[in-house]
Amino acid sequence: MQHILGVDIGGTFTDFSLLDGAGNISLWKEATTPNNPAEAVQEGIKALAEQTGLGLENFLEGLDLFVHGQTIATNTVIQRNGPKTALLCTEGFRDVIHFRDGFKPERYNIQLPPPEDFVPRYLRIPVAERIKYDGTVVKPLDEDTVRTAANQLKAENVQSVAVAFLWSIINPAHEQRVKEILGEELPGIPVVLSSDVLPMIREWERTTCTTLSAYVLPGIARYMVELENFLHENEFKHPLLIMQLNGGCSTVNKVLQRPINSLASGPAAAPVAGLYCSERIGMPDVITVDMGGTSFDVSMVSDGSPTLTRELRVHDMPVGVAAVDVHSIGAGGGSIAWIDKGGALQVGPQSAGAEPGPACYDQGGTLPACTDANVVLGYINPDYFLGGRRDIKPELSERAIKEHIAEPLGLSVPQAAHGVFRIINNNMVDAIRVVSIERGIDPRNYALVVGGGAGAIHAGMLGRTLGMKKAIIPRYSGVFCSFGMIVSDVRHDYMQAFATNTGRIDLDGVNKVISELEQKAMDDMVEEGFPEGEVTLSRFADAKYPAQIHELTIPVNSEGSLGDDSVGELEQTFHDLHERMFTYSVRESPVDLFHWRVVAHRKVDAPPTPDFSDSVQPVTVARKASRKVYFGDIDDFRETEIYNGDLLKCGMTVAGPAVVEQANTTIVIFPGQVLEVNEYGDFVLDL
Repeated sequence: MQHILGVDIGGTFTDFSLLDGAGNISLWKEATTPNNPAEAVQEGIKALAEQTGLGLENFLEGLDLFVHGQTIATNTVIQRNGPKTALLCTEGFRDVIHFRDGFKPERYNIQLPPPEDFVPRYLRIPVAERIKYDGTVVKPLDEDTVRTAANQLKAENVQSVAVAFLWSIINPAHEQRVKEILGEELPGIPVVLSSDVLPMIREWERTTCTTLSAYVLPGIARYMVELENFLHENEFKHPLLIMQLNGGCSTVNKVLQRPINSLASGPAAAPVAGLYCSERIGMPDVITVDMGGTSFDVSMVSDGSPTLTRELRVHDMPVGVAAVDVHSIGAGGGSIAWIDKGGALQVGPQSAGAEPGPACYDQGGTLPACTDANVVLGYINPDYFLGGRRDIKPELSERAIKEHIAEPLGLSVPQAAHGVFRIINNNMVDAIRVVSIERGIDPRNYALVVGGGAGAIHAGMLGRTLGMKKAIIPRYSGVFCSFGMIVSDVRHDYMQAFATNTGRIDLDGVNKVISELEQKAMDDMVEEGFPEGEVTLSRFADAKYPAQIHELTIPVNSEGSLGDDSVGELEQTFHDLHERMFTYSVRESPVDLFHWRVVAHRKVDAPPTPDFSDSVQPVTVARKASRKVYFGDIDDFRETEIYNGDLLKCGMTVAGPAVVEQANTTIVIFPGQVLEVNEYGDFVLDL
């Protein structure tokens, strides 16, 4: 069994999950260092090395895999603090990213200002060239215009360049030649081609994806290369793997070839962790939630597969590639409580973050956060926050809530704190409804898998409000995404545009495209050190009815070359999926097929499960104390039993009201609820 380390950078904490050969998991949290995220990563690695009794070099030398989820790319886009980026485009099409797809984000809002263009018009430079839809050259590339553009970019001190030409997805020769020229004229400046990152029909999505990739590339390259060098200098012998937005991980080299895959890197691991927990107890339908210090992330896992989407947007800009469908809102332990102009209590989306953090951190923050409310209510033990590694001051929480919430609203401090607790719960319930009820899915038929340092405090009320029956709180829920990384597959996605129709299908062309994609996928996997026998390849196609605008992605189940009998199977698969999604199908119609996809997987072996069984000792051995906790059902605190979660073994049950404490999370069991430990050591809350 391999030794694997997963690291996830969050807005407040950087989480670490270390899996050893016996299946034991060591957890660690390090305060995120926003100005230099690598600092928290390196400090956490050193702390784990010390915890295991090894020096840094011996610790890293013993690791087989290091999987990392980072926020560099996402934060760069959100904060717009990336490098000066330019776009080279086909002459006459410099405004593709301005005109978008012709629709406004708020279609019926006539007062809506146009979105800010990601690349200003003066840096969108046209190049004389033109290729037709079939790949034939209408106008040869004018290399002089490329060199003129390069001089202009040099004068403007541009630090990264995107190139997106018409129909380069069929014939990328012009884009490739431009990259060669820019390499000569602008040495050291990264150049990203649309034919590399998203060879897909639709100009706006492809151009935006390429532009975003160029925008984040310098930052993530600098960070990833620096981290990988740090690891290798300290005896780590393997490639650093980066979590991708498709729910799989890949090498630094591959991620830098398609930088867009580094967006939403951390949250994509949550459904992977949720699926791992649910599959081993035979529950293929779950909703995973991850409540950290800054955000609350929700995703669906149905029939054993996380939901994927190609509609993911960042700041209303399409990403274009297949991504785990994660819905995020600003609701975390650091979310700030405030009173709006109408006198109503609100929580979030503003966050105190890691610096200064909630008021109780005593780092200069004076505004009340969700964590402060949980301290006042007695849910969080001030003496055992992060296992006692961080001192928090409850008197500062009480002062912040009293001054900013309780006195202005005429409430007692506990009432005000409970109001904060209820409102952030309602915000999170609304987020769960977005991915379930609003899509026609009844959440009562799903289990809730809960992650994040703050998630287990709120899980009981979230599930109860939604009418769900069970909530699963993994033993490692406090570092949920970092654990998802150590059980995530290595995954690469490949795509090629090749338009055809089932009524007149070009099977030779289709088989050629699929064969080339599969060969590329296998070559890449072998190059990364994964033998062919460990890799599985899956085929897909993007299909639609003639005259439709958007496609559905359908599986292509045939092995080897597609034959005449495969055409009917493709049609049947599409008709069935269309009917399931939209309640109707046109089965007499042929089907358009636009893009062909291959997904390469290298599945990570499931870790062995440590023995959590204990058939002798009663649950009282885990009882550690009692304290007064406010549950809101009566207008007073009640004396409540507190349990040590690390001492709870398989089969033990705890009836609410009660609180279970671990170093990285706290579970609140509300009156009428019962918690039981399953054979894997996870906590199952009967709602």
